[in-house]
Amino acid sequence: MHTYGDQLKTRKLKTLFTGLFLLFLAFAVQAQQANTLFLMHSVPQSNQMNPAVQLKCNWFIGLPVLSTVHVNYSNSAFTYNDLANGTELALDDVYNRLNRKNMVSAEAAVYLLSLGYRDGSDYFTFSVADRFTTFNSFPKKFAGMLLYGNTQFIGQTARFSNTRINGAYFREYSAGWSRELDRITTVGARAKLLFGKGSLHTGTSRISLGTDVETFDLSISGDVTFNSSFPLLLTQNSSGAITSIEVQHPGYLALLMNPRNVGIAADFGVIHEYSNDITLSASLLDVGTILWTDELYNINAEVDFTYEGVSEGTDFSAAAYFRDLSDSIARDIIYNVTTRPYASVLPTQLILGGAYRYNNHVTLGGVMRNVLVNRRISSSVTASVNVAFRDRFQGSVSWSWLNNTLMNVGAGLAYTGRGMQFYAVSDNFLGFIRPLDTRTVNLRFGMNLMLGCPVKFNRSQRDDRSMVPCPSETKRRFRK
Repeated sequence: MHTYGDQLKTRKLKTLFTGLFLLFLAFAVQAQQANTLFLMHSVPQSNQMNPAVQLKCNWFIGLPVLSTVHVNYSNSAFTYNDLANGTELALDDVYNRLNRKNMVSAEAAVYLLSLGYRDGSDYFTFSVADRFTTFNSFPKKFAGMLLYGNTQFIGQTARFSNTRINGAYFREYSAGWSRELDRITTVGARAKLLFGKGSLHTGTSRISLGTDVETFDLSISGDVTFNSSFPLLLTQNSSGAITSIEVQHPGYLALLMNPRNVGIAADFGVIHEYSNDITLSASLLDVGTILWTDELYNINAEVDFTYEGVSEGTDFSAAAYFRDLSDSIARDIIYNVTTRPYASVLPTQLILGGAYRYNNHVTLGGVMRNVLVNRRISSSVTASVNVAFRDRFQGSVSWSWLNNTLMNVGAGLAYTGRGMQFYAVSDNFLGFIRPLDTRTVNLRFGMNLMLGCPVKFNRSQRDDRSMVPCPSETKRRFRK
C-alpha cells in the first residue's frame, strides 16, 4: 500500500479530497444524462431528449431559470470511498479496479427560457440554455505509470494516446419542429446556434514510454497539444519554457455576452407505433461543433528524454522521486505557443428506446444511451416502470447500468395541476443519499406553465399519451 509520507499527513489529504469531491458535485448540480426522462413524454423537457416528442397541451412555457436545472456527475472508474479507505489512500485497490479506458465527466444545464406550441399535427419549440460539459479520459496504463513507475513496462513500449480533456461552457439557442407524418410515426428536428464562453481542449496526443531491459532506464517521447479559450496570462522565459499561467478576471458580463466563438448543432428524433402496445423511439443529439476564436492559446509540448532515476521498488510517496522526474521532464520539453483558432466537437448522443403498454396505467420501458466523446463510446442501459395516476400524476422507477455498475436506482415524478406542472427526475437518487459511494449523481427538476390542455383524458378508450405520445387514431388503427 502506497501512502504519502510525513510531509503530507494522510488524514489532512483525505479531508482535502473530501472537500474537493463535494465541491465538484455541488458545481455539477446545475447538468444532459436523463435516461429515465426519455420515456416520460408528459414532461415537456423530454423533448430535449427527443425532438419528436409532442405534448397534448397547446402551449407550455418554462419558467425562466426554473424550467430546467439539470445535473450529472459520472465516474466510470471509482467512487470516493474506493479511493480513500479509512485513513489511507487505497491506490492499489483503485488501480486494480480501473478499466482499460476510464472517464470522469460532468454536465450542467440551466434553461433561461423554453416554450412549446402545438398547431394541428405540428409542434414547435424554442429555448435558450447555458450549458457546461467536461469529459476527461485516461487509460489504465497511465495511472500505472504514476503509481508504480516504469518497471511494469520493462522491454516494451507503452502508449498513452487516450489521455484527454474536453471541457466547454457555451450558450445554446435552439428552435425545434415536430410533425405527425401519419397515424403511427412522428419525426422531429432541432437546430442550434451556439456561442462559446470558455474552453479547455486537448487535441490529438502522442506519448510513448519505453523501458530498457537491463538498465531500467525510462524513455519518454511524444507531443501533446492543449487548446484554451479563456482569459489567461501565460509567461515564458528566454528559452521558451512556460514559467507561469494566471487566470485573469473574465468580466462576467463580457463573458456571458461574448459572441465571438460561434458553433452550430442539430438534434433529430423519431417515434414509431410498432403496434397498439409497443412504441419505438430514437434520437441523435448534439451533432455539431464550436469554432473558438477568442482569448486563444495553443500549447504544443514536445518531449524526448531518458530518465535513469526510476528503478524497481521506487516508493511512490518519495518526494525526491517526483522532484527528479519533473525536473528532468521540464528540462527536455520544447514548447510551441500559438494563438490559432480551433474547433471542438460536442459529445454526440444516440438514444434508443422502447415502451410496452402493460395496461391503461402502466408502461414498461427500456432505454439505451450512447455518447461519443474523445473518440470513445460510453454506453448505459435503463429499464423502467412508468405509471400514470388520475390524470395528474406520472411516476417512473428505473434501474440502470451506468459507469460499469448496476447500483443505480432512479425515479421520476411529475404533477400537473391547473396550468402548472412540477417535475423531478433522477437516474440514481441513491447518489444523493450516499454521494461518497456512488459513481453517478444525476438530477433534473423544474416547473412549467401548461396551457390549453385537454380537460380529461379518456382512459376507457386508451387515449392516454402521458408516458408515450401516441395519437388516438393510432390506437383505433391497431385495435381489432
